[in-house]
Amino acid sequence: MAAAPSTAAEVLARYVEGSGGRKALEALPARSIEARMILRAQEGCEEEDETCLAEDQVGSFLLRTTADGKLYRRTVLADLVEEKGFDGTAGWQLAGGVVRIETEQELALSREDAVLHWYFDLEERGIQVTLVRPRKEDAEGEVALLDGVHWELPGTDTSPKTMWFDRATGLLREEIVAEGEGDDVQRQTIIYDDYRDIGGVKVPHLIRVINEIGTQQQVVEFVTQQVDHQPVEAGLFAMPTLPAPDPAPDALLSTLRGAELAAKDAPDDASAQIALARAAWAAAHFDAALAASKATLALDSREPEALLMVARVHVLRGELSAAQTAIRKASSVGLRKDVLTREEAWLHYRRHDFGKLAKALDTAGNPVLAGRFRSFVGKPLQSKTSKNCVSTTPLVAASPLAVIEVEVEGEPVQAIVDTGASDLILSASFAAARGISVRPLGETPPGSPTVGFGQTESLEVGDVKIKNVPVDVFDDRAMSDMAGPELPDVKAVLGVSVLSQFQVTLDVPGKTFELVAGGSRCEADRKARRTGNAVPLWQHETHYMYVMAGLQGAEGLYLINTGMRGADLTATQLAYGHAGIGAPPVREGEAPMVSVGSFELGSLKLGGLGAAYGFFEQTSTTDGFRLDGMIGLGVVGQRRFTIDLDTRKIYFAEAAATQ
Repeated sequence: MAAAPSTAAEVLARYVEGSGGRKALEALPARSIEARMILRAQEGCEEEDETCLAEDQVGSFLLRTTADGKLYRRTVLADLVEEKGFDGTAGWQLAGGVVRIETEQELALSREDAVLHWYFDLEERGIQVTLVRPRKEDAEGEVALLDGVHWELPGTDTSPKTMWFDRATGLLREEIVAEGEGDDVQRQTIIYDDYRDIGGVKVPHLIRVINEIGTQQQVVEFVTQQVDHQPVEAGLFAMPTLPAPDPAPDALLSTLRGAELAAKDAPDDASAQIALARAAWAAAHFDAALAASKATLALDSREPEALLMVARVHVLRGELSAAQTAIRKASSVGLRKDVLTREEAWLHYRRHDFGKLAKALDTAGNPVLAGRFRSFVGKPLQSKTSKNCVSTTPLVAASPLAVIEVEVEGEPVQAIVDTGASDLILSASFAAARGISVRPLGETPPGSPTVGFGQTESLEVGDVKIKNVPVDVFDDRAMSDMAGPELPDVKAVLGVSVLSQFQVTLDVPGKTFELVAGGSRCEADRKARRTGNAVPLWQHETHYMYVMAGLQGAEGLYLINTGMRGADLTATQLAYGHAGIGAPPVREGEAPMVSVGSFELGSLKLGGLGAAYGFFEQTSTTDGFRLDGMIGLGVVGQRRFTIDLDTRKIYFAEAAATQ
């Protein structure tokens, strides 16, 4: 038996000698270990406790490390496959089809894990080791004289560990890491056993990892099946490039096709017709939903779902009189009043009849929003234009957002033109400076920006003057976040509902913003802008505007949101799946982005777009029709475009406007 060591370095030197000696170890270019991984069953599991493992689970484990500090690791357990790599510079992890780029802290740990000869060059790696008082038994109570080394890696949040070496052989026996205190202590013990000679070097063939959290314990065993020290192909460690997945079938369209065939085969069956209307509505084929609803009513004039759907489609189309008639018919068959008044509320909103709107919202079960609009009763929104039909305002900024200068209460202020907003939004400081009374809008969730509402007596956009404009008030931080660091002077957002009485043209290439007044006097000017690529526009609830588009050939309904910053568009993971677009590598603190090869809006075909991934996951609207994503200024702003609520279309110029 060797004498007790006097330093930690002496303990490690004995390990090197016991493992085969410095010369043999330094000659190893790499090590590959293949093992069977066994998650041992836990004791005392109750039948309903899904967190407790009642039976052993068996998987596989592969580890490759190299002398020059590269690492690859793969674990397989049932359907779960996890991979990790470090190529000497970058670290990555792959699980569930998603590649995640490691953080700086994880990278530091990967760099250390990748060191094959971890017992050499400690000072250069910044490792601090100190000798620990020896023990006379191991973690399982067996008699063994163990020498301890406290091992610490500075510069990371990793807890230090204590390594225990068998004095008789010099070989590593245990590693122990403990975090926390009392009942919250987390402890991991790694036991190395069954050392075998592989080409003159000792390698453990049984490793047990015991994880303890409080009174719970989980044991994982790694039973080595093969070890070799052959060089490893460098490409194994590089971040993988995942192949594009095959486009996934669209269940909504499949259901629609089935409903179309069933309705065609049974033209006199009202249930088949309403099933078609339902499927068409869910797939956002609104014209087909209307036609099928009318076919249903021709067979059964009091079918409530068909009557409601007719009303909803007319609301989306902006056909207010037809929608009102459909709502009255639906009311006569006993449909729930709160459902019908919700649709009626949007009619009142578009007519700026705030009194009736508040009453309808109360009935629909939204008293907070009702109170907001009730405060505007007696001060109707009014617009006034100059003798010219067209009012043109230059863009103060065209990127990353479209910004114009407007006047609020006679004070100039920069405002984002945002189709994703409803009313006029002001920063709290600007609203306070103009003396605008702000009322709180109920309770807001913790951490969300303070939101209030009020009304400004005057808003001027070019030659257009609008009185009694409802405003939302955001705190200054929220406004700054909306504008981004590129637009520090923005203190307002101009929503589309304020401008609903006008035809709106935004020309980003030409850097202009135009409003064309309504009425017969200005019809020629409005008609002149109804040219180019016309795409049907659907307006939902207060102001949300949707268009049908094609994402790499996959049909979907997209919200137009020119206030979206940082990406040309975003889509749900379901929509990306329909388009055959897989998840991009993910990096902490950065929005994952994918490249979109083609995006179609009617006859407008765009490519090379940058799309945010994992940002937008709402797959349907409050009324149950599909929602596939949002498109921003990077999509619609590539051409001069005109929002025409009279025809319910958005018109894109065939080519970019000249400067």
